[in-house]
Amino acid sequence: MNYKHILLSVALNKDSDKVLKRAAHIAKQNHSLLSLIHVDLDILNTYEGMLGVDFEERDQALRQESIASMNKLIKAHGYEINEHIFHSGHVDDEILDSVKKHHIDLLIMGHHKSSLIKQMLASPSEPLLRNIPCDLMFIKLDDDKD
Repeated sequence: MNYKHILLSVALNKDSDKVLKRAAHIAKQNHSLLSLIHVDLDILNTYEGMLGVDFEERDQALRQESIASMNKLIKAHGYEINEHIFHSGHVDDEILDSVKKHHIDLLIMGHHKSSLIKQMLASPSEPLLRNIPCDLMFIKLDDDKD
């Protein structure tokens, strides 16, 4: 089975290069579209009601920083990207919505080793495992040799 549209979830961290290289390789093997998604924390709703800080300004600054980082990442590798998707909110909800909206048939995510408690409470991948309507691939990031 060849995938038609692959979505890579990018955290914009030190592992972004590694996961983009692997996702691009998989997309080339499948002759498929490759899109990227990044989800920032929804600062406005998370810290709503706190006084003394302009969260709207901070939210805009964070979004611009994320867009610039994503563009830099893509430009450095020269891969053809179908779509860059940026959202603010809960990672699992935003990814699920984008998978459905963009007809994704493979979601790729990086994955670090973590304790069972951390995985169940803090990881966006656990809810995705239960609810994702497409294939899901994890790229191992810990102790991984290129």
